[in-house]
Amino acid sequence: ERTVVQTLLELNFSIRGIARFLNRSPATISVEIRQVTPYNAKQAHQLALAKRHIRGRHSTLTADIAVFLNQHIGVLKWSPETAAHVLDIPFKNIYNWINHGLLKVKCSDLPDKGIRQKRQADGRRQVFIHGRSIESRPASVTTRQEFGHFEVDTMQSGKQRGDVLVTITERLSGQHIVRHVSGRNSRAVTPILINFFNEISNAKSITVDRGREFAKYDEIEKTLGL
Repeated sequence: ERTVVQTLLELNFSIRGIARFLNRSPATISVEIRQVTPYNAKQAHQLALAKRHIRGRHSTLTADIAVFLNQHIGVLKWSPETAAHVLDIPFKNIYNWINHGLLKVKCSDLPDKGIRQKRQADGRRQVFIHGRSIESRPASVTTRQEFGHFEVDTMQSGKQRGDVLVTITERLSGQHIVRHVSGRNSRAVTPILINFFNEISNAKSITVDRGREFAKYDEIEKTLGL
């Protein structure tokens, strides 16, 4: 999502526009982009990893955290994701505390009545098991020595259930492109990728994970000659 935030900022989206696109609160987006100025997704991610390392595995619910969550979620109607971002803790911890009755807040108090939690729990990606291993990539891909090697991933867009954002990143330059796709399956994603890479004359390789949306990778390879 940080890559998407950077891309939308470069396209002059407002904070509210980015929030609507990712189905996040404006407060969450505002806090995120203030971490690094000018905003850079890679630097923001490295900063987040550093904070996580410092914090370690300590995620105990303290009295101060409970007061904060009861006020901001129960009264101000923040989402658990927004509160977790501000507190720099895993949002799943907050859901667990709510589900175990450790807070005054109940699922019915949440902005989405806990629906997002259910979707996250049910949203495991189906994967395919065939295909070439990432270890078989040329060394030039791993070492980022030449232009033209791309990584492709997807994330749920938040605008509509089942829709995804396809993120395409060139490894050497770090340039990234985002495409919105209606449907998280190979039938929806494959033509988007083929159309995109047909316009890239110097593409040398495409790396994807084993998500079901990339199950037709062989069709992509055959069509593009990669």
